[in-house]
Amino acid sequence: MKEEKFDDFSANFAVLRREVWDMRYKELLQSLKPDYAKVRRDIVFGYTMLAGTIVLVGALPLLGVPALLLGFLGALSIGYWVAYLQLFIHEGAHYNLAPDRAESDRLCDQYISWMIGTTVSAYRKVHFEHHRALGSVDDSESTYFFPLNLVFFARALFGLRVIEVLLARKGIVEKKTKTKEKLSLAPLVAIAVHGGFIAISFLLGLWWLSLGWLIGVGMMFPFFGALRQLLEHRDESAGKMNDYRVVPHGAVTRMFEDGPFGSTFGGAGFNRHLLHHWEPQVSYTNLAELERFLLTTKAGPIIERRKTTYAQTFLKLLSI
Repeated sequence: MKEEKFDDFSANFAVLRREVWDMRYKELLQSLKPDYAKVRRDIVFGYTMLAGTIVLVGALPLLGVPALLLGFLGALSIGYWVAYLQLFIHEGAHYNLAPDRAESDRLCDQYISWMIGTTVSAYRKVHFEHHRALGSVDDSESTYFFPLNLVFFARALFGLRVIEVLLARKGIVEKKTKTKEKLSLAPLVAIAVHGGFIAISFLLGLWWLSLGWLIGVGMMFPFFGALRQLLEHRDESAGKMNDYRVVPHGAVTRMFEDGPFGSTFGGAGFNRHLLHHWEPQVSYTNLAELERFLLTTKAGPIIERRKTTYAQTFLKLLSI
């Protein structure tokens, strides 16, 4: 079996699939059904952590904790848990939030997509291009094209990367569908909810909570999202001076640790991202079972070589 350049078959799993395909694998894939109860629990967990952050940030000054410090610490937590919740738009894009596809879309828009002013149907058009074009100059999710350095931190934290992503996604949708993107109320809903929370908190005298929400949603959430994608797909040997918008980066995908951090920073199955690119139809609730099976096949050594931690990958890619 000839292995491709990056040794994980992210761009062409069909080659490896032929090596591991047998009746056992076919039966396994047919048996893997999404655990919708777990999906609901995981989403409720994210909202619970977000609500807990709001309560603590709002109340701790009463115990003498400096309000300004709480504003910045709260921003980290708010951004982290919003980023965690937004991972489920990806599961919604693959119709895995409910047994019925229309119901899955409705739930995703009602509980997840609204937060970032979009709809799951709009995100789906962009995300599927990521699967089709991973590692190429046409990849619709291209944050990993750029090195992990001070410029990356600045672009991710101060909104420049968000603007680039939104413009790129708009262009991709219009290019693929040959139509202008339809107007939606989703951005207005997001602005109203986020703006309302900031205004009400400020009017109640909780200016530090307003600050925390503003920085958390406006800066930390985009930063965590951009960093996660870069750690998933950027090659350790990628040239710092290469422009991967014109030179193909190549397909690279990693497997990350479980545990409190790995399963929340890489929630909704993102910490087993290699397996998702191999079998994108499989719900994240079944990826651990899929991994256990594949480890017994010729795919096992490839999975083991791709296993790492977010911290290790961050340090290897850091080029400041």
